[in-house]
Amino acid sequence: MASRREDLALFPRHQALTGEATMLIWGSGGNTLQLGDAGVAHCPACEKDRMFKNVLVYRYAHIWYLFNWVTKKAYFKACEICGRGPEQDAKAIEAKLGKSPIPAFRRYGGFVLLGLIALAIVGGVVASKQSTAEENALLDHPQVGDLYTVYVDEIVPDAFDQRTYGVMRVAQINGDTVSLQVPNIGYDKLKGVFADLRGDAKNESYYAPGTVQLSLDKLKQLHDANSLIDVTR
Repeated sequence: MASRREDLALFPRHQALTGEATMLIWGSGGNTLQLGDAGVAHCPACEKDRMFKNVLVYRYAHIWYLFNWVTKKAYFKACEICGRGPEQDAKAIEAKLGKSPIPAFRRYGGFVLLGLIALAIVGGVVASKQSTAEENALLDHPQVGDLYTVYVDEIVPDAFDQRTYGVMRVAQINGDTVSLQVPNIGYDKLKGVFADLRGDAKNESYYAPGTVQLSLDKLKQLHDANSLIDVTR
């Protein structure tokens, strides 16, 4: 028996390549494609003249069964009885065929996934820039009642015992100075703030007595430093 992988039985056999992995998100599989008759030749394994077939055996990986890419392939001239036979030159076979017989979705699905990831990243960057521009415009022209999602302790260090998210509301505007109301409640996660923005943060009782004065420039500095996270109007 040959010591190198020049025999279809060493690839391994077809059945082992056709089974799908059971993982839902990530897995692998394989297939065997019949490419037509290769004529009659002597089979060393059968020790008889046999009909041979041209076959392609390949493996692929997938994500969610939708995005596939080929991980291994080999062309064989295989005995139709025992399945054994020499491996063929892939470039020569594909040049004769004119193209790879592996389905396009198996060959290029991985590139589709990469393209979708790239589009998502680009879309996120564009959306982030647009959101930042909109927030800068709101900060340039504040209005009474605007709600700022902030790290409260960056503005009022003694308001809470630890680094805390909260909502501050514009109470008054005097030239380039903005008076902000300080919340009575803060959160260690933003989801609490987002819930308050839809309701409680619009109520006067949500805020402590008194206000904090900040210049427009200071507000922009806090925004640039991600200490002023969001502006709601």
